[in-house]
Amino acid sequence: MKIRTMLMISAMLFAILPMVIYTVFANTLLSSDGDKQFRTTLLEVAENERYTLQTYLDTVDKQAETILNNTEVQDVIKNQKTTDYVGNYLVQFANENPEIDSIALVDKDGKVFCGSTGKTGQVIDNFSAYDSYADGALYYNAIINPEATGGGTNPTMFYKKHQGGATLLISYKLSGKGFLYSATGGSTFYNGSVTVADSSPSHNYNIVDNFKVNLYYEYPTDVFKSRIDSLTDGAEPEIIEYSPTNGSSDKWYAAMVKVGGENGLIAIASCPVNGNANSFSLPAGNGIVVACVLISLVAIAGAIVVSILVTRPLKTIEETLVKVRRGDHEARIPNEVSNNEYGQMSRAFNNLLDEIVVSEDRYRTITEMSDNIIFEWNFKTNEVFFSNNFNKKFSYRAPSDHFGDSFLLKAKLHEEDAERYKQDLEALGRGEEFKHNEYRMKNIYGDYIWVLIRTATLRDKEGNPLKIVGVILDIDRAKKSEQQLTTRASFDALTELYNRETIESQIDNEINLSEARKSEMAVLFIDVDDFKHYNDQYSHATGDQVLKFVARTIKGAVNEFGFAGRYGGDEFIACVRNAEINDPTRVAQDIISKLDEGFECDGVHLTVSVSIGISMIKDDYNTRVEYIIGKADDAMYSVKKNGKSNYAFI
Repeated sequence: MKIRTMLMISAMLFAILPMVIYTVFANTLLSSDGDKQFRTTLLEVAENERYTLQTYLDTVDKQAETILNNTEVQDVIKNQKTTDYVGNYLVQFANENPEIDSIALVDKDGKVFCGSTGKTGQVIDNFSAYDSYADGALYYNAIINPEATGGGTNPTMFYKKHQGGATLLISYKLSGKGFLYSATGGSTFYNGSVTVADSSPSHNYNIVDNFKVNLYYEYPTDVFKSRIDSLTDGAEPEIIEYSPTNGSSDKWYAAMVKVGGENGLIAIASCPVNGNANSFSLPAGNGIVVACVLISLVAIAGAIVVSILVTRPLKTIEETLVKVRRGDHEARIPNEVSNNEYGQMSRAFNNLLDEIVVSEDRYRTITEMSDNIIFEWNFKTNEVFFSNNFNKKFSYRAPSDHFGDSFLLKAKLHEEDAERYKQDLEALGRGEEFKHNEYRMKNIYGDYIWVLIRTATLRDKEGNPLKIVGVILDIDRAKKSEQQLTTRASFDALTELYNRETIESQIDNEINLSEARKSEMAVLFIDVDDFKHYNDQYSHATGDQVLKFVARTIKGAVNEFGFAGRYGGDEFIACVRNAEINDPTRVAQDIISKLDEGFECDGVHLTVSVSIGISMIKDDYNTRVEYIIGKADDAMYSVKKNGKSNYAFI
């Protein structure tokens, strides 16, 4: 019999038979105990909603209290005239609380005199009728507020509070994942739902799902209306039995709670009874568990017997593969293992092993001819392997392949790099990758050389790390060239930055290092806007102070991940390494913002604006220095033509 046929028959027997037995026992043992458990669960759902909604109501009250307790806000309410500070404060408060759509302060005639959206001066529709709603409550679309996004047309929850002859109005978002969404939005259980009603006389339902449920269609009027009107805050929920008015004859249970006092919110948890109550039957559940255990034992015994018979040839295949893994590249699976699918599998494995041996020999030859050292860390076996050319660079010889004996753990690091390397190695052990990390390690001659370590993490289909594959590159020549350039660097006497010749040499060397790191770099061309103004309006001494201030600002912005120089006159250049991590546009914005803060010069506060052009090198490392600087210069001039005090990107 074919293996596939045998497995299919076994699977059907040991899967279908338990299901049939399970169905018989389930239908026999279900009892009325489920109804009681079902009621208890529904009451618990309603109670949980009580606590969740109360938390949101407390949050709303605290937000309103925070706004009204602000001294500047109190002055604006008293004068009923907005100020820039309060307007900005309301904007910032709304931005910091994403669930808020808008905030407005309104006079007694419904006119907005201060708000968060810039629509001050507009009158709220039908504001006088709004006095029928109580302070400190949430209502669904209570009024049309011009301050709200879309002019009040979007679904919102609305809150108001009187103070000092004025009214604070806060709109809370309902669209998307707005206010109250995480409380009950999309909540379902046993084909039921959780509905939230506001405290208005019309009782608007399902406000978190952005539409209202018709009370007289979804819920029967005589049962629900009287129950909702009699609800009191904190009262224990009770089960209501009803049938929906949509034509269905199904029996439903519902539990209601009210939170936030007389003007709070109402939560209704409802669910159909049929098909749900019986699932809570404890005696039936215990009987089903016992039956399943017995059936499972029989299935396990049968599966063991079948597995032994079916998988016996796999043992031979496994033993052969273990031999190959341990270095016996001549080991092959005997062809006489089986004449069925196992025989076909064996021949396929043998062919694959032949190809792997050839591929490994080719890989080994290429690796040994390269100056780069390849290593692999297998998390499953906790073993580390290095390519053979490792011995040409380092003198360490590991007594075993175990990670505890490996060069990764035993490498001799420069004292300034040791702690950083230790932290990076710990991160590597968690499946994270070395990203552009450079260290000084002692080589075979006892000298410290600069190396760059790059890694890639291989993961299984669940995302768990299987192994790390990495490469160690010798970048000693480029790094020492960089250090020599820095040592011999010439500096601009006024700004103490690199001069033009040095900054060009530094950028040229940085291109070579970026190629080794396989990273990106950026060049920023920075030109002071209207510099002649400082010399003409004040003095050349003041102009020199401006240049010094600009130089300090640029150097501070790139000091941790780059360098800067004075290119000539009022032109500066900054270089940002690892630009895929250190965003050059953010650097440009930081420079512009800090210069805009200004500085004190001879009793006068001066601000400075600059135009910045940015050019990038991503993978074309043959780019000449003059070319990348020229591109940044072109980008800078595009800023000059479009209003200055900004940055452009090429």
